[in-house]
Amino acid sequence: MLDVPSATESRPLLEVRDLRVTFESGAVHAVRSAGFEVRPGERVAIVGESGSGKSTTCAAVGGFVTEPGSLVEASALQFDGRDLRTRKQSRIPRQTPGVSMMFQDAMTSLDAVWTVGSQLEAVLGNQLKLRGKARRAEAESWLRRVGLHDVDRVMRSRPYELSGGMRQRVMLAIALCGRPRLLIADEPTSALDASRSVEMMQLMIELASTTGAAVLIVTHDIRLCQSFADRVVVMYQGCVVEDLPANRLTQAAHPYTRALVECVPSLDNHDAELLPTIDGMALASNVAASEAEARVA
Repeated sequence: MLDVPSATESRPLLEVRDLRVTFESGAVHAVRSAGFEVRPGERVAIVGESGSGKSTTCAAVGGFVTEPGSLVEASALQFDGRDLRTRKQSRIPRQTPGVSMMFQDAMTSLDAVWTVGSQLEAVLGNQLKLRGKARRAEAESWLRRVGLHDVDRVMRSRPYELSGGMRQRVMLAIALCGRPRLLIADEPTSALDASRSVEMMQLMIELASTTGAAVLIVTHDIRLCQSFADRVVVMYQGCVVEDLPANRLTQAAHPYTRALVECVPSLDNHDAELLPTIDGMALASNVAASEAEARVA
């Protein structure tokens, strides 16, 4: 039986301290100061408006910030006891071993030329060193686990021949079949309606639990965080401003977190003329922000 680690283990699986990510040789500050931990088996959600640095933070952890002119710095950036700051940057993504990332857009993330079966088997061959019939059988098994039962057709299909929901399930199978210690899911429900979103989250959390993977979720959906996450990390303008248990979101201390919670439509505010607004703006123009900082200095 698989030994699934407890989220209460003392040593963090992932430790991030004062993470900073810049692009275009320092002109664009995508992440200014991010710090949080993820423990084995834990489910952590990162929330915030568009442009707050959520996806870039996760890309840095996964080893996917490789654009020319980009720079990743941190006081601490460790995964499973390894210091990730020693990795040399390259134009080719250097994935962090033990970390799997489920990107937001399944259509562009999956290879349009390869069949679904070929892509699944490639991961299984690379990660688990499976070959031949054993690899094929494991690929088919994972498609069934994510709820795709017409296995023969899905295996020989290319991504564009499947529906959006089916592609999302294929992405989940590919992300988990190599048995990562940490699954990063970037907006895993953004292309789905409300009922499908809940179904996908339930499936993802259940499968991650059976493999022992911790989950780091990037999302705008506060309600899903409250239902499926253990902790919520809140980002605003490239910084982590709050880190608290998901069941204490309504007791948040930071005004930005409270505003996010109040902006969620409910039966109490659905007929209001205006939902609460948040003063200021996200980091839509990092260059302008950097120039302003320079003038002040």
